[in-house]
Amino acid sequence: MLKKVWILPELIIAVAALAVMAALSLVYHLPISFPNGERSAFLGIHYIYPLAGAIVIAAAIHLYSKRDETLRVLFALPCYLAVLLAHFNLKLWIPHINPLLFDGWLWSFDAHFSGVVSACMKVREALWTIIPPDANAYMLVFIMMFYTSFIYHAVRTPERVRELIIAVMIMQFLGGLLYLAMPAIGPFVFEPGVNPFNTLNQQGMLDFYRHSVHEGPTWLAAHGDENFTGGLAAMPSLHNAGALLFLLFARAYGKPLVPPFVLATLFIAVASIASRWHYLLDLPAGWLLASTSYHLAHFICRREDRLAQAQIQQPGDLVQPLCGSSQAR
Repeated sequence: MLKKVWILPELIIAVAALAVMAALSLVYHLPISFPNGERSAFLGIHYIYPLAGAIVIAAAIHLYSKRDETLRVLFALPCYLAVLLAHFNLKLWIPHINPLLFDGWLWSFDAHFSGVVSACMKVREALWTIIPPDANAYMLVFIMMFYTSFIYHAVRTPERVRELIIAVMIMQFLGGLLYLAMPAIGPFVFEPGVNPFNTLNQQGMLDFYRHSVHEGPTWLAAHGDENFTGGLAAMPSLHNAGALLFLLFARAYGKPLVPPFVLATLFIAVASIASRWHYLLDLPAGWLLASTSYHLAHFICRREDRLAQAQIQQPGDLVQPLCGSSQAR
């Protein structure tokens, strides 16, 4: 007999994220924004579609053999959407909650290691013939990693999809909180990057940031939906965090992905500096966040498996591990 074990870390993370969002909204009198049609499409392409596709694949594979796990994976999607809602609202609220900016300090570190910044710019320029500047490769390479990681693990290691989802949820939630702890706009306010496409986007986001600061929550309430993903936050770099997180899962559960993911992670690191989206210190902060999210997700899933086994009451009872065997590392 299969014994059901419903432990809900996805729900806990989602409720925690929504509770923080609601509390900050009440305390600071800030509006909760929802994405308009254009911003919803952006969220879908960048964050939701790869996860939803992976869930469908994992559900199809395990429909008959692991129905309990299938239901849990399907349950993760609305929880993930809740975390994204909280994450992007926190990002919009940064200047209204913590107006202290650390750009000057972070810029001084970049100035001290200007040779590293210049090297990143030269590497990115050397790749123009392969990856042109108008391709927005910084974002596209990250999206490729997102899609590839979720689809690969859905097909090859479906028992790991929940662990990957939980790790991404933790990263998005903690990342939003860290933005508030050390606000920074980005080094493009001091110097332009090498990519004119990114520079144009940066100026548009900076205009929105300044309007939000100068005109306050009322203006944000009127324009937050159309700029839902337009919040500026450099520290930590969540694109670099996400790239390393996918690489860590590839190293543990998807060896064929490791070589292309190493190259993609290096490219995202170089491009984030060369385009001046991020300061040098934003990268190790993002990598630390990725490592923390990865290990927390593994700990949660391993604990679920142990609790499931502990609920066996009769010798004949079988409990299916909810995240897969914790020994496969």
